[in-house]
Amino acid sequence: MALIPHQYIIGIRFEDFVNLYEFDKKLRAILYNGLLSYEASLGAELAYRFSESFPENYSYLDINNFNHDEHNTVQVLKTTSSLANKIEQESRKRGNNAIKHYLNHHDCIPLWVLTEFMTFGDLNYFYLNCKEEIRQKISRDFTQRYKITYNLSQTNAIMPEIIEHINHMVNMFRNAVAHNEITYSKVIDRGPNMRSIKNVLGQSELPIQSQPGVFELIISLRLVLDRTEYVTMSDSIKKLLTNANNQFNSQINEKILKCMHFPDDYEYWI
Repeated sequence: MALIPHQYIIGIRFEDFVNLYEFDKKLRAILYNGLLSYEASLGAELAYRFSESFPENYSYLDINNFNHDEHNTVQVLKTTSSLANKIEQESRKRGNNAIKHYLNHHDCIPLWVLTEFMTFGDLNYFYLNCKEEIRQKISRDFTQRYKITYNLSQTNAIMPEIIEHINHMVNMFRNAVAHNEITYSKVIDRGPNMRSIKNVLGQSELPIQSQPGVFELIISLRLVLDRTEYVTMSDSIKKLLTNANNQFNSQINEKILKCMHFPDDYEYWI
């Protein structure tokens, strides 16, 4: 049984393979809901704060409204070109959609409409290329929501770089979930700075690894999800692992948790 590539466990039954497949399928469904919620929040934040700074029609197609210099002008051009291509593609499709409606009945397509058609990768690059003042406003919005939803008197700020780190993780896992890839053992080789995320959470003993897996993803989502959404995801993960404990023997369970980077006392942390 290849819980880790090329490492097999003696005495594995065929039903263990089936159960592991079903376990990963359920895990992807749980993560998908959490990732989708964050995707919607990030899209709304980008649409609001960018349009607030640049209310002109099609301002998101003007590279001068983004942070660009000799190092990233090409990336900004790719972002604006991608948005223009998306508008063209959607306008050519059969049937009705919001982009065609705004093209036919209004002066322009608002960014809040366009974000509904953007992939998380699109949103990620849009955020990366935003001017610093917009990124700061978005990070302050997430900090304030985190502070209010968890009823905290004070907290370290969720800086723009932390949103970048979270976006990097979410983008990688979002792609894995969307393409039905094995997810429970997924690890990001070039991981983000998890120490900054741990500092915001105020949990210096939090057992997270530098190369993020499922555990690090879930911990990070706590900063950007509404508390109700996070608790729903967390409870679903705990229930999934409890059921797995009844399906697999202790040796397999231990390896599953290890692949997911879950510590033995994971219920305390999530």
